[in-house]
Amino acid sequence: MTDRDVLVIQPVLSGASTVLSMLLRSVCVAALGALGLAVALSGLSSAAAESGGRASKCQKLRKRFKDVAPSRRLVTVVRDNGETGRISACVLPRGKVRTLAVWDDGLGRDSGSVVDTAGTSVLVEEGHRDQYGGVARSLRRIEVRRNRSLVLSSYGCQLGLGGRPDRCPDGSDYGEAGIAPSGGGAFELIDLAGGATTLQGFNPGGALTKLADGAVDMLRVTSAQVTWKQGGIGHTAPLPGATPVAASRPTS
Repeated sequence: MTDRDVLVIQPVLSGASTVLSMLLRSVCVAALGALGLAVALSGLSSAAAESGGRASKCQKLRKRFKDVAPSRRLVTVVRDNGETGRISACVLPRGKVRTLAVWDDGLGRDSGSVVDTAGTSVLVEEGHRDQYGGVARSLRRIEVRRNRSLVLSSYGCQLGLGGRPDRCPDGSDYGEAGIAPSGGGAFELIDLAGGATTLQGFNPGGALTKLADGAVDMLRVTSAQVTWKQGGIGHTAPLPGATPVAASRPTS
């Protein structure tokens, strides 16, 4: 090998070494980048898992208190110590906890109760009675998810002032009542001024439809229909909704 051959080989080896060094550097940079991405993704995954595992206020409400709603989605809780109370409800898993009713005069004059629940709706009764003859009572349907309230019946007065001593001269009261998962339902509506009682159905939007005249027994509301008895005879009608309600017909 001549001196000229050595001079030619040395630049070639030098260039190959430089290329190899650059390749190794690129591999290291790529490896470090991949490792950093993996660490970042792992952190995000851990944060998401931690967030998903944290109980919501709605879930905590169900766990801490007795749920009176026979539903997998709706949580309804009544807290009452005889003088003060509150009705709360929410939709699982992370719906906002709504206050449907609250009474806190501390004298046991006010009250509240859950009449029925279905779907994401609750029928709530609120009442008042004091030693001076003051009385009040109302029935509301509350759609919990959107927090929309519909008053179905309501009265309030001081008994004996300008009217009968046993009931208010105007307003309305209710008897039996039931609700369907859609938010529609039916209830006995008592007109205090005229004294008439009717069976009223209502659709999810709150529009009323008269289903029968007179008091009823054994009222039952399903997702498709309303059934009841009058004078021992069974009747049924479609639940008010998108289609018109047909006339009630006897059932066997």
